[in-house]
Amino acid sequence: SRARIRFPCFPPDRTPLTMFRTAQFITGKFATKKVFLEDKTYGLALDALTKACSDILVVSPKGDKVLLGKRKVHPQPDWWLIGGRSRPGQSPQLAASANVNRELKINAAPSRFEVVGNYNLVWQFRQQEPKSNGTADISTVHALTLTEEEFKVSQQSMFEKAEYEEVKWTPITTVLEGDFSPALKQFVHDLCSLRKFRSLEKATNESQSDKDIAALARDLIK
Repeated sequence: SRARIRFPCFPPDRTPLTMFRTAQFITGKFATKKVFLEDKTYGLALDALTKACSDILVVSPKGDKVLLGKRKVHPQPDWWLIGGRSRPGQSPQLAASANVNRELKINAAPSRFEVVGNYNLVWQFRQQEPKSNGTADISTVHALTLTEEEFKVSQQSMFEKAEYEEVKWTPITTVLEGDFSPALKQFVHDLCSLRKFRSLEKATNESQSDKDIAALARDLIK
């Protein structure tokens, strides 16, 4: 049967552009199965497969900060964004929504998660034995801007204490200029590029002057 394509990040009346999206193609009928793998079996799966993850840059209402957690465990025992595995059949946005609900107890609709980019992450170590075998992920990173009410809830939330030792709202400029993982810095840089792209898109749709559009285009690519 023919594949169906979904763009769950966009409203139905808007045609998504080729940047900043991850389309889901569904061929035939597919039902998600709930399967639990014992530790040894899961370790073998990590040796054989690349995980699909949906991770999230949770952004403050003013857009100037992102919520980061300092992890205690591998594969990234340092400052990182929230997220986790996506389940078979889930769209990246649906998985991101589930991960935010799990971590922050915030129920955000999948349509609110905007794709920042897709990344290949390879780690030397992992939490599961044998730890030195490492692991590999394909991560779709999203941006979710919180409402003021959600922001208050997030201030009271604590990530899983067995996994994180600290959580804090971090200025975007601090991430870009500070001593953080190169991958995390790239995510935040691409979030800034996404914002510039949206400004360019808005100016084009509003038929602003060629001078203004050209200035926004230069700002995007520099």
